[in-house]
Amino acid sequence: MIKDHSDIPSLDKRVPGVPAIEPVIFPRLEALYARRSARLEELAFQLVKEAAQTEPSSAEAEEINAGYFSFLSGLVAAQGRLLAGSPLSLAEAEPIRVLLCGKNTSPDIPTQEMLEKSLYWQKAFSTFVDDAGAQLQAETQDALKALALEKPDVLATQAYSLLSGQYDQVDAGAAVFLWAALSAFWAQAIALLADEDKALKQRRSEGGACPCCGAPPSGALVLTGDREGLRYLQCSLCETRWHKVRATCSVCDATDHIDYWSFENTNAPIQAETCGDCKSYVKLFRLDRDPVLEVLADDLATVVLDAALEDQGFIRAALNPFALPA
Repeated sequence: MIKDHSDIPSLDKRVPGVPAIEPVIFPRLEALYARRSARLEELAFQLVKEAAQTEPSSAEAEEINAGYFSFLSGLVAAQGRLLAGSPLSLAEAEPIRVLLCGKNTSPDIPTQEMLEKSLYWQKAFSTFVDDAGAQLQAETQDALKALALEKPDVLATQAYSLLSGQYDQVDAGAAVFLWAALSAFWAQAIALLADEDKALKQRRSEGGACPCCGAPPSGALVLTGDREGLRYLQCSLCETRWHKVRATCSVCDATDHIDYWSFENTNAPIQAETCGDCKSYVKLFRLDRDPVLEVLADDLATVVLDAALEDQGFIRAALNPFALPA
């Protein structure tokens, strides 16, 4: 059973009065990976059930999708095992600290040299290939293992292309493993640095990108519990959540032409928030309506909503590393 919001730390209620809205929230990573893995497996099971009830022509596609969700569940579980067995040290997080200490108010972009010298994520990539990669076909496993054995500059070139949005330059079979390794590196580094740098907890987003790593959001959450009704965007790389006022475009900050779309009624737990000014959209996951929702898993399960919005001329402003653009 997935616990509601178990990866979101509780508010500190020791200070009297109405608590201030936190600019950023750093998740409890062990709980985040556990929730995500469980949700992916749950959605995989649902797809298998649906396949059994559909026509043979559609059942095969459903089973393939279920297999991918199950594979992703295993990959996220591997992230959790890495966190428990080989956690990042403060010394290993130093390259991320350097990026945060640049002259800009937003984090500096990682260079290929920085990625080449940062060994933690490279070891994580190899670990994930050996662990979750065992579910893949032998030919794909061999190609991934060969990449893991390449010199650091080869892997760093792939990682740099991935982080800079040059997806056509990245080996398609390796992309999800690369992102999982980079994400485990960045998420742990930001969490460690936030523990000793209070300024990091006050960072604010510029232009819709994560204030802690500069990556795009994977989606938006409307929280419940102690933070009832507050909206936070969730980073696709370091998992940080940053506050964004409701009914405000996450890209251009416009407020005049914001609309909400879904295939259900107006109380749907998953909606798309569109901006009529810049024609962008981001999915909104209403945890106040369904606390089981998980951004990456449920985003992947609602790709039909993306297709419908793109038909209407809207451009996706979020990135799901489980479904990178072609």
